[in-house]
Amino acid sequence: MWFLQVIASLLIVVGAVFYLGMLQGEAQYKESIRRHRDFNRMGGMSKENKYWR
Repeated sequence: MWFLQVIASLLIVVGAVFYLGMLQGEAQYKESIRRHRDFNRMGGMSKENKYWR
């Protein structure tokens, strides 16, 4: 019976790690989208904006 408890514990740990990894990946994705949007809002690579003058 102990092996079922070990398997169940491993599944819980693996599930928790997977879930936390998904949350971290989503946060990084949102941050990269925000940075890209801010960069484009400032004019991107063009020099036609107030920040380059």
